[in-house]
Amino acid sequence: MHATALEKDLLVLGQPDDFSESWMNRNKGRTGIRKFIARMLPNHLIDVLLFEIHMAMVRVKSWNTSRNYRASSGLLLNIGAGGAGRSGWINVDGFMNQGVNCVFDVRKRLPFSDGSAKGIFLEHFFEHIDYLEEVPFFLSECNRVLQDNGVIRIIVPDAEKYLIAYARGGWQELSTIRPLKAGHRDHYFHFKYNTRMELINVIFRQGQEHKFAYDYETLEYVLGAHGFSNITKQTYGVSIDPALAIDNEDRASESLYVEAVKKANS
Repeated sequence: MHATALEKDLLVLGQPDDFSESWMNRNKGRTGIRKFIARMLPNHLIDVLLFEIHMAMVRVKSWNTSRNYRASSGLLLNIGAGGAGRSGWINVDGFMNQGVNCVFDVRKRLPFSDGSAKGIFLEHFFEHIDYLEEVPFFLSECNRVLQDNGVIRIIVPDAEKYLIAYARGGWQELSTIRPLKAGHRDHYFHFKYNTRMELINVIFRQGQEHKFAYDYETLEYVLGAHGFSNITKQTYGVSIDPALAIDNEDRASESLYVEAVKKANS
């Protein structure tokens, strides 16, 4: 995915010592209108508003993107590509980044023709869309653009794995799932956690950016409800379609891998 609001703030503020400090100090370094707005509204609301304004502009600019793909077939779609765009793929994201060749808001529709894609890859994107409002539209669109027997590969943080590790107590099991540096310091955000529940909340919420936590049972249910079959739990680097095994190895320890096939004539 693209850089998160938290990651952008850490670039401005420098690396805070701990998780609580990272949120308490978010207004440091603000200037101009952003500083004024931050005095009037909570940061979590500002983040959402700025994101939605950006995505509204994306929708306006990309209103005719679908014409670029009208005659396309056999597409490989990397949705939520961030900086991990792949050669030979349509790398879709809401923000321009290295390798992204289709800037689009996918939460309501996809700019591809019916049956034009042979595979869809989603790595740590699906948890960023709302389970009740956006997931039904998005999966219906994925089903529409996939060819019969096309494969969707979804990779998300494995909520079951995290909850089991939390329930067993201590930091050891959690640190094998989410790589932690000395002092319970986050591998990605670099701040240290004061408690295990702070870590759990970053995984499940990441501020306002993560919308839903998934286990295999839930992904199996929601995929089945939107026309997919042969739903299987996979592992890092293993896929029904080897072309879709482009997983980021750094996320393997914390990830749940699930694939499904579009039913013929669904």
